[in-house]
Amino acid sequence: MSEFSESYHLFSTEQNEGIKLLKSAWLRGYVYPASHNWVTILPSGKSFQPNKRLINRNKGILVHLIHAEDHGWSLSVYDGSRRTFHFECTWEEEIEVNQDEYHRERLVDLINLNPNKPRSVTPLDITKIFYISDFEEAMERDPVNQIAELLRLENYEWNSYEYVQQEYKDNPTEMNNKGIEIVNGIFTF
Repeated sequence: MSEFSESYHLFSTEQNEGIKLLKSAWLRGYVYPASHNWVTILPSGKSFQPNKRLINRNKGILVHLIHAEDHGWSLSVYDGSRRTFHFECTWEEEIEVNQDEYHRERLVDLINLNPNKPRSVTPLDITKIFYISDFEEAMERDPVNQIAELLRLENYEWNSYEYVQQEYKDNPTEMNNKGIEIVNGIFTF
């Protein structure tokens, strides 16, 4: 089975900030405890599309990461509700890259802003990660994990609203022990 993951990551040290964001967007979802200045949020909604309700209510820095192992991946950064970085790489028959909003300086600033960063980065470091010429190179270099490691994101592999929803049905005690909060929106559309 191939990995299909989709997660949002709020730059915060407080799990409650993620809960507030979901509630203010009137969305159901799951919120992980903060780790390395990031709170992982898995909102309900259409998969593999920006969750406009969540994004429109965002007041901080929000990262949206999609990883469909056999199809491609994308990374977006939102400052408030404004998208300030976007990169998308897909492969169905040939590799296609959408870098219309590829502002590597924004990603450099975000990585270097985190006091838990593994190291400081330069624009050239980011270019080396995102410049991919073919499918084999994408698989070999694994840019999703490289960028997640630099951002210090956790809870992004094999993770989505649907995966966690199923895990809660199958193993509720184990999921509760992870500290993941369930948010039930008042209304969902």
